[in-house]
Amino acid sequence: MAKGPKALLARAGALIAIALSLMAVPALADDFVPAAGGWQTYVNARYGTRVDFPASVFTPTPPPENGDGRRFNAADAAMEVYSFHNTMDETPASLEARLTGGKGYRNVTYSPRGNSWLVLSGFRGDTIFYEKYFFRGGVISGFGMEFPKARKPFYAPMIERMEDSFRAGRAD
Repeated sequence: MAKGPKALLARAGALIAIALSLMAVPALADDFVPAAGGWQTYVNARYGTRVDFPASVFTPTPPPENGDGRRFNAADAAMEVYSFHNTMDETPASLEARLTGGKGYRNVTYSPRGNSWLVLSGFRGDTIFYEKYFFRGGVISGFGMEFPKARKPFYAPMIERMEDSFRAGRAD
């Protein structure tokens, strides 16, 4: 076995590398908690954003690498829940003005807002969209859903429960 300062440093470096690899921090995992009536509550691990969804209708997709939310797909609809840092110091009014001036928001038919929240809903061709945003602690949390106009009787009651259960995230 080699002796001397260089050999000791090499062995110490190897031991430190092994120790660090054993101490790897596991990635945060989103939670899916059973709720009444076949629903589940999705809780985002990074921000704590949460919403109830019908587990028999929507299937979660894999989370993005940054862990900011999740997309859920149904046979003919999609839902997203996410949070992000409010780096542009948006307010409900400024976000509404920015979004409604862009593609996909030209036919907004419902847009109530308060000091810390905003709802946008309307049509994109034959598709209905509904989006709700909360502004809290430097974070904007959003919940959105799109579905065919013809399926409004099926999806509208779901949106009501999802919207009621939607909770804002926190700064990570």
